[in-house]
Amino acid sequence: MAEPTGLRDGNVSRGGGSGELRQSNLTAILRYLRDHGPSSRHDTARGCGLGVSTMTDLVGDLRSRRLVAELDPIRRPGAGRPTRPIALDGEPWCVMGVHVEVDRVHVQGSTVGGTELWQDTLSAVFADDHDGALVLADAIASQLSRVPEGHQLVAVEIAVPGYVGLDGTSVTSRALGWDGAGVGKAVRAALGETGLTDVSVGISSDFHLAGLYAARVLLSDPATTVAAYFGGLSEVGSALVVNGEIFRGAGGGAGDLAHLHVQADGPECWCGRLGCLNSVLRVQELLARAGLRDAEQAAELVVTDPEQAVSLLVEGARDGDAGVLAALEQAGSSLGRAVDDVLGSVNPHAVILGGYLGRLAPFLMPALDRQLRARVHEGPYADTQILVTDQDPPVTAGAVLAARDACLYDPLALTTPLR
Repeated sequence: MAEPTGLRDGNVSRGGGSGELRQSNLTAILRYLRDHGPSSRHDTARGCGLGVSTMTDLVGDLRSRRLVAELDPIRRPGAGRPTRPIALDGEPWCVMGVHVEVDRVHVQGSTVGGTELWQDTLSAVFADDHDGALVLADAIASQLSRVPEGHQLVAVEIAVPGYVGLDGTSVTSRALGWDGAGVGKAVRAALGETGLTDVSVGISSDFHLAGLYAARVLLSDPATTVAAYFGGLSEVGSALVVNGEIFRGAGGGAGDLAHLHVQADGPECWCGRLGCLNSVLRVQELLARAGLRDAEQAAELVVTDPEQAVSLLVEGARDGDAGVLAALEQAGSSLGRAVDDVLGSVNPHAVILGGYLGRLAPFLMPALDRQLRARVHEGPYADTQILVTDQDPPVTAGAVLAARDACLYDPLALTTPLR
């Protein structure tokens, strides 16, 4: 996500004086409530390292912006007077999560507080003679009529099947045929034409956002956890999520674990490498290696019906098909080598297998476990969890989370006092 100046995944530079310090403290409170749910002022202040008087002033500001609400008083065991917990509010403020695919755009509207407002899927043509960035910008602008009365749009997060440039606004995508497409500029211009000049527009890799959602949902304490995510519909995508935030690295490309080298004589990947994880584990390669389809048929099936393509592998494995079991055994070993490298270099608390890898996990795990056996006997890695979800990559939902975060990370710029 491309945050406003001074912000990156919620970390605020404190070098800009009292204004940035106040922003940092407000963000700390909002993140604490996001990660811990309704909490007393005392617990929130302690968790954020704030004094009581400072906390009172900051909560007053957040309440005036409808970002925080006071709940009914409760009496805690052993405490004296009842305390009034505070919780995230954010209901007047609207965000939009957008997931761009080859021929369609998925959109989900939500309040900053997390109330879903609408969902929509639009057909779109990004190739041929069309300017893909303008097509996307028009699609997003068409959704503004869905924002309910009494709500104000403050943030849009766009998930793309590709890489985001260092400027945070341009996109290069093999799938869409984009080479530095000016997505951020086009979307901001389209919103500006409607008078929405102060909306935060962020752009992220689709798998970064899928990983963000998976980590926030599956981990018991994502705010203090390091996780690696592997998933996809028919090809492998990946992400690193550190303390509940996408870890992007120096140029925004961290977490590209799908292209770790796992097989010296492996097939060629679209990235140009031989034997990277994606080339070995993508569904079309597994179908061909298992003998369920020839290479051309497999490539066509994963495009026309990826769900059926994965189901063929699952059903073949359940039926004891020797070719399928052998293909998944080799795939599990390759995945194990990649996970072993990740454990050694990142030492995550958890590795999450989602999407089609989650569906295939029962047949991948035996070989994966054997590959990791030596590693997990060492102290630093012994408690690493392998978590599995068979949900499709929750990209749009991840985009909504990132758009909500944009408001939590920059409340002074994106909201105004309402009372």
